[in-house]
Amino acid sequence: MTVPIDSGLLMALEHGEMAAWGDFYRAASQASITACGLHLETSGEAMAAIASHADVLALNRATVLGLERPATAAEIDALLELYASAQVPRFFVQVPPSAAAAGLPRMLEERGFRNYNNWMKLHRDASPLPAATTDLTVERIDKLHAEDFGRLAAENFGWPNPLGRWVAETVGRPDWYHYLAFDDDEPVASGAFFVDGDTCWIDFATRLPDYRGRGAQSALLARRISDAAKLGCRRIIVETAEDTPEKPAPSFRNQLRFGFQVAYKRPNYVYEMR
Repeated sequence: MTVPIDSGLLMALEHGEMAAWGDFYRAASQASITACGLHLETSGEAMAAIASHADVLALNRATVLGLERPATAAEIDALLELYASAQVPRFFVQVPPSAAAAGLPRMLEERGFRNYNNWMKLHRDASPLPAATTDLTVERIDKLHAEDFGRLAAENFGWPNPLGRWVAETVGRPDWYHYLAFDDDEPVASGAFFVDGDTCWIDFATRLPDYRGRGAQSALLARRISDAAKLGCRRIIVETAEDTPEKPAPSFRNQLRFGFQVAYKRPNYVYEMR
């Protein structure tokens, strides 16, 4: 069940995610910008992220539109023009659950957007998880293992190799913390977090299929929460797909098991270029 959310928490959750994703794009080398077609732009209130060489909606989306003030028709039209000029086949506008965004879905639908799916926004405090049982070794990594981290991300998410190389470029960057779980010397699972003030945003959780049930993700999450708490973080945030009978989302159920609470459901409105 979605719990009521006050405006302060809403702002912290949305801005924490936006800060991480924005820095992800700013981490890209010129080679990755060219290979992936990357561009990051502020359009009105929204942050518009583009990866024009990859039909990946998570990487082609506009966030925080309508978060603090009502969106205007001109802002939506500017986003349509921006993504059309980038020649992306489709993109998201994510609708925050704010009073200012109440009329945004109607405005989007009038321009040909449709509700594609929903993402769940979750959060917890930085209290430690119970000790995770695993026979794997979890380590914070540096650039020596950046390529391994990027490769696992690309394989797990079904992304082309250039996107994996871009992910690898965040390793060693300020405010980013990256971890791998090893079976002997073999990297088999990953996780990362980004720090924005007292907020820790977690993502890039992967695991090789043969390592299901070995406790890799529990151990990686426990380590990240512990390290985030040592850095002074008070809030841990994550987003997952909505769990529905038609499309189960194991990640969502796992986060609840790890003490996360649902803050809200955030609709994604997709526009497909004609």
